[in-house]
Amino acid sequence: MPRHTRVLLIGVLSCLLAACSSPLSNSEVLALGRAKARWAARPFQAYTYDFVISCGECPDIVRQWARVAVSNGQVVGVVRVANDSALSPQDWTSFTTVDGLFARIERYQRDDWVRDVIVEFDPQLGYPTRISTFAKPGIQDADADQIARNLVPTP
Repeated sequence: MPRHTRVLLIGVLSCLLAACSSPLSNSEVLALGRAKARWAARPFQAYTYDFVISCGECPDIVRQWARVAVSNGQVVGVVRVANDSALSPQDWTSFTTVDGLFARIERYQRDDWVRDVIVEFDPQLGYPTRISTFAKPGIQDADADQIARNLVPTP
């Protein structure tokens, strides 16, 4: 077998093996790209959205619904949905922008502890509405659901 054929064959096999072990399938990667394009095409930059994480070992601060305010690509405020109480700026670091949610999904694609990632996207704006992560066997309490909802543009 000629050397260039062997190199090509090894490259194709490597890609196939990577796809088989990757938390996102090829079709899920394509869906992620389409969702990111919808998000990038939005006609506003400032927005709020509600966010919560459901997991056994997550800090309490993210296990309660919070309304995250974003402006100029930065979190600029976080309020508890249940009682409209503002969190202090040092607590804002537990929350992220929608672009940060997309970055999490891409990071999960490379993290060695992640067995599977299932993502749902808003059909109009493309932002992730649910990010479900599932850990590889032997890793306890790492599964989680991150839910975003009620995204509203702000002035």
